Amino acid sequence: MGSVLPDNVHRGLIFALLTVWMSSASALEPLDSRMAFWRAQAFKCQVPGADITFPSRPTGEASQPCDDGDITLFNGLLCAAGEADGCKAVADAQDPSTGQWFRSPRIRIHGNDRGGADFSPDMALGVELYLVKTGDTERAWKWLMWLHEHVPCTWENPFGDGCWLEGIPRFCVQKNCEIRHGDAASLALTVTYLQTKHDMRPLPDGRLRGHLGSFSGYGPAIEEIDANVNKPGYSQHLVGVAVLLMRNAGLLEDRIDSAAKTLSQRNPKNAFFTLLSRGSSDGEALSQTLTLCPAPDRLPTPPLHQWQWEREEADEAWRHSCYWDCIFMGRLLGAY
Repeated sequence: MGSVLPDNVHRGLIFALLTVWMSSASALEPLDSRMAFWRAQAFKCQVPGADITFPSRPTGEASQPCDDGDITLFNGLLCAAGEADGCKAVADAQDPSTGQWFRSPRIRIHGNDRGGADFSPDMALGVELYLVKTGDTERAWKWLMWLHEHVPCTWENPFGDGCWLEGIPRFCVQKNCEIRHGDAASLALTVTYLQTKHDMRPLPDGRLRGHLGSFSGYGPAIEEIDANVNKPGYSQHLVGVAVLLMRNAGLLEDRIDSAAKTLSQRNPKNAFFTLLSRGSSDGEALSQTLTLCPAPDRLPTPPLHQWQWEREEADEAWRHSCYWDCIFMGRLLGAY
């Protein structure tokens, strides 16, 4: 059957497509040069006494130069965007013998001098991004078994050994590390993905398996609500991270799109949220990234400790960009 469109319409469509392609290609040229600049400036932490370096933020202090208290989350994001150094950093933050995960490779080896717990629910999202990206079931299984074996006891047996009532599973041994409902939904999604796509074995019966089962499938609804009620800043950024995780795991639902749209509407200059909501085809996320990220003639001001996409726009965190936040966006813009 022949075409029903006149030749001049065909030529017009072809010209329009070529124009869009040429425009997109030329737009990526400044991104390529900017990425090279960002990479040249981005700080890496050298772990004392170990042959390990990883993307981090600088403290500006010679005695301990690594601001790495939240870096497993950020390295998980870098990994999800396709940055190999980010993937390696997440892997190096796990104790290979026990399966326990830590905030950074340095903290795993030398302890947490940053204060607080060794790990957190936020860091778990970084691990989950890594696991979905790499399909690393060996590390996943060791971690899950560590979580399974370290469920806290709420009510000890008063007559002997054992626990009469187990509590909510935790991501670390310290308090305030509980696997909350949203955390359980994200971890359940990750476990299901690894079991479905990479043949990971079923979890053993126990409190962890039951807890994840109770919230399995609720991730889109939880994130849609949180996008609306969470305050701008890091708590909304965590919603964006969960949206990225769900999409990377192949979960496509209107409620996920709704959450991304809400984040972008509430933070219209946040390039990460713009990309999650609108993709990259209209060039807005690229424009925001190039506008807010450093350039050779527009350097950030020390301390370079900000991952700007987790901050309120009023904070002007871009003035203290750590460069890795920009490398993350550059990688995402190439992937979307």
